[in-house]
Amino acid sequence: MAADESVVVLALPASTLDHVSRATVRDAVQYFTPECITIPGSRAAKAYAMVRDTDPTLPVVHPQLGHGGEHIDHYRYTPEAGVHDASDSAPPAETIDIIAVQSRDVLPDLHSQLATGERRTGTDAATFLFVPQLTVDWETTTLSTTLPNAEQFAAISATLPEPVTVLAGGQPAEYSHEWTLLHDRSSVRVPIAGLGATTRDGSKIAQYTCTPHGTVAAEAVDIDQFGLTALNGVGHATADRLQQRGCQTTRDVRDLALDDLTDLPGIGRTTAETIHAHADVIDSGEPLLLTNKTPVKTRDDRPPVCLDIETDGLSPTIIWQFGVYDPATDSYQAFTEKQHPTNPKPVLEAFITWFLATHGDRTVLTWNGHGFDYRHITQFLHQYLPEYVDAWDDVWTYDLYKWAVRDGNALLPGRTNKLAHVARALGYDSAGTGLTGAQTAAAYQEFMRDPDSPEREPDWDRHEAYCEDDCRALWHVYQAITDATRRETTDSGTGGADGHQAGLTDF
Repeated sequence: MAADESVVVLALPASTLDHVSRATVRDAVQYFTPECITIPGSRAAKAYAMVRDTDPTLPVVHPQLGHGGEHIDHYRYTPEAGVHDASDSAPPAETIDIIAVQSRDVLPDLHSQLATGERRTGTDAATFLFVPQLTVDWETTTLSTTLPNAEQFAAISATLPEPVTVLAGGQPAEYSHEWTLLHDRSSVRVPIAGLGATTRDGSKIAQYTCTPHGTVAAEAVDIDQFGLTALNGVGHATADRLQQRGCQTTRDVRDLALDDLTDLPGIGRTTAETIHAHADVIDSGEPLLLTNKTPVKTRDDRPPVCLDIETDGLSPTIIWQFGVYDPATDSYQAFTEKQHPTNPKPVLEAFITWFLATHGDRTVLTWNGHGFDYRHITQFLHQYLPEYVDAWDDVWTYDLYKWAVRDGNALLPGRTNKLAHVARALGYDSAGTGLTGAQTAAAYQEFMRDPDSPEREPDWDRHEAYCEDDCRALWHVYQAITDATRRETTDSGTGGADGHQAGLTDF
C-alpha cells in the first residue's frame, strides 16, 4: 500500500495545549506534517485558535466549539485532494471519511443520517468516527469494561458497507481494542482506538496513520520533545531563560553565541556545546557524528544486511516473523509462521538455515538488536535448535541504535530515538501500513488464541510489509549516518563562540 493512500491525523489534546507555547505547537505540526489536526477533550476555543494560527491551511477537527450539542464535522480524504469538507454530493467510493461529533448524544442522529442516505460516505475505504470525550468505563470491582453508546456504534458500523473505526478522545493513544457488539441479534466488530494521547507519564501528542482498511497506527510523543525542551540539556527552567533571551525556536538557539549560552545559570561549556549541536541537528535534519569510528565492519565490500523480527510480545513465546533486507541486491526475504503459532521451531529453522546458507558471511545490522532481536534469536536457538548456536555466534552482528545513541557516537534529528521517528526526520518515506510493533504483537496473539478462525487471521501481506518497512528504514538511517559530515560540536550552528558564522572542521 502506498503511503499516500492513508490519511495522517495529528491529535493535540486540549489539556496539553493549555500549557505549551505557539512555537511548540508549530514545531510539532511541522515535524509531523499531518493532513489534518484534531483537538480531543472539552471545548477549547483558545487551543483551537492557537492551532489554526499555526497553519491556517490545515483542517482542524474540533466539533466541541459548536452550540446545542448537535454539531457534526464531516471531512473527506483522497490522495489527490487531501482532507476537505464533505459536500452533499456522493463521494468517490475510495474516499476516506472523517466524521466527528460534538458529543455522544448526537450519535443516534448520525446513525439516522447515514441509514437514510442524508449523509454519504465512500464505500470502498474506511470511515473514522471521532468522539472527542469518549472514555471506556472501567469497573474496578468486577475488573470489567463497558463501552458507552455501544448500541449506536454497532448500528453505525452495521449500516455502512465500509470498515468503521471509532477514535475515542478520552482514551490514551496506546489504547486499541476491537469490540464485539450486538446489533439486531448479530455480532458486529467495532475497533476502538485511543485519541486522547495523554497518559500518566505526562502530556502527549500523537500522530495517527489511518488506512483505507480502517486500521490506525498511533505514535505518541511527549510534548517536551518539541520546542526548546526538545534540545539535549534544556529543561523547563532553561527553556524559560532562553525565551527571556529572545529564543523561541531551536533555530534561535542554534544562532545564539555559545558565550550567551554559558551565561545562563547551570550551563557549562560542554553542555552549551551539546545544546548548540543538537539545535543544529534538529534544524538541519542531518545527523552529527561525534567520532571517527564506523558503525559496522564487514568482511568484504558488500553492505550489511538489515534484520528485523516480530514477536508475540516483549517476553515472547515465538518469533513469528523474520525479515531480511539486502541492500546489495535490493531484495527482501520474509519468514512468517502462518500454520503453527504455538510451535516456534519451524519458522526459526526456516530462517536460520536460509540465512546461514546464503548470508552467513555477511554483517547483520539491527536497531536495538542487542536489546531485543539478537537476544531473542539466540534464546530461541538455544531452546529449539542448539546445533546452530555456534554458527549464529560467528555471524558479525551490529546494533546501530547502540552505536549512535547508547554509545554516544551521533546526535540524531528524531524527536525520539525510535526507528520510525529517526527515519522520518532523515527523510524516509514510510510505507504507511497503519501498524505499530505493539499492534503486530497483539494481532498475532489473537491468531494464537484461535488459529482456525478466519476472523482472527492477520493480514499477512500488511504485516510483512510492516517488517520490510522497518528494514528499509534502518538502511536509510544507516546511509544517512555514514554519509554525514564528522565535525566537532563546537563547529555546530551559526552563532559559534563569538556570535559569528562557524565553519565545519573535519576530523
